[in-house]
Formats: sequence, C-alpha cells, structure tokens
Amino acid sequence: MNDDTIDVSVRRSPKYSAFIILGVILGMIAGGILSFLPVDMAGVETEVTQASATWMLMVFLGAIGGFLGAIVALILDRISLRRARTYTVPAAHDPAPAEDETEVSSRETPADPEAGETEAAEEPSEPRRAGETDVRE
Repeated sequence: MNDDTIDVSVRRSPKYSAFIILGVILGMIAGGILSFLPVDMAGVETEVTQASATWMLMVFLGAIGGFLGAIVALILDRISLRRARTYTVPAAHDPAPAEDETEVSSRETPADPEAGETEAAEEPSEPRRAGETDVRE
C-alpha cells in the first residue's frame, strides 16, 4: 500500500430495524390466522374469549417474529462480511492548520471596538457561497 492510497472495504449490510419490524408484522399475521383455528376448549378451566385469544397469540407470535427477524439480519450481515470487496482508492489529505493560525482564531475579538480588529476578524470564518455577501457594520 502506497502513502497516497488507502484500502476501503465495501459491502451491503442489512437494516436491522426493517427485518425486526417485518418479523413482528409476519408474526402478528400468523397469530391472527392461528387464532381462528378450531380448538377443543373442554380442558380449559378459565373462560377465554375469541378476542383475547387472538390478541395473546398476535403479541406472542409477534415477539417471536421480531427475534427471528433479528437473527435473519445477523446471518445476512455475516454473509455480507464474507462477500465484501476491498478497493484501493487515492487518499484525500486535509492539511492540519498551523499553530499560529489556531492561536489567532481561538482568541476572542476585543470588547472595545476602538481597540482595533485582529486579522482573524477580517476574514470570514466560513467559505462563502456564490451570491452571498459579507455584511459588516
């Protein structure tokens, strides 16, 4: 590797939140469908309504679906690490400011306007865009 180039690894990584949300939605859909299957309730001592059974299944299977979605995202992330490509690109160097420039810019402007302006106050702190003007009093 040369001083003027750097190695960069490029890969596609999954968005974990999208996989988790999709898993929750699919789990809730599965819970809604499963709640309408006929079940023999003769051995159950507690009275459970259809609505409460649907809600419990949707929440339970939604949580399981979220965990499964996260696991799928982790697996896809590990696969993408193996398929990552490495490229050599030219390095962009930003020169560090000299010590004199950092001291001048860190000083505050004098409180007395008659005392005069420093060199740092004469130059704009940010580069101007096209069409912008520098207004001073």
